[in-house]
Amino acid sequence: MAGDLDKRTISRAYAYWAPVYDLVFGAVFERGRRAAIEAAERIGGRILEVGVGTGISLPDYTRGNRLVGVDLSAPMLRKAQARVAEHGLTNVDALAVMDAARLALPDQSFDVVVAQYVITAVPHPEA
Repeated sequence: MAGDLDKRTISRAYAYWAPVYDLVFGAVFERGRRAAIEAAERIGGRILEVGVGTGISLPDYTRGNRLVGVDLSAPMLRKAQARVAEHGLTNVDALAVMDAARLALPDQSFDVVVAQYVITAVPHPEA
């Protein structure tokens, strides 16, 4: 149960999964990922992706959007950074290790916030 999780446990789990995450979960979550991107792009502009993970969704956004991705897992973000470089994603402004419950970003900085599949990894989703 997510309420029983803590940041350290979550971070460890995603560090473990980082090397194979896309292979294991990429196809499983593809439909939902694409639906979330389509919904975000109906508004467009500056998009914050919370729980960006390996950045698997980043190449699917149109280049007219400016993207920032945050995740609790540094190993997942390293994969995201490699993906940004590999695909030449100049529309990705930043990727940062950050706790979604305590975002170190100014209020009203984004037009859209996307949080795909993160509810299962949030220790206190009711907060």
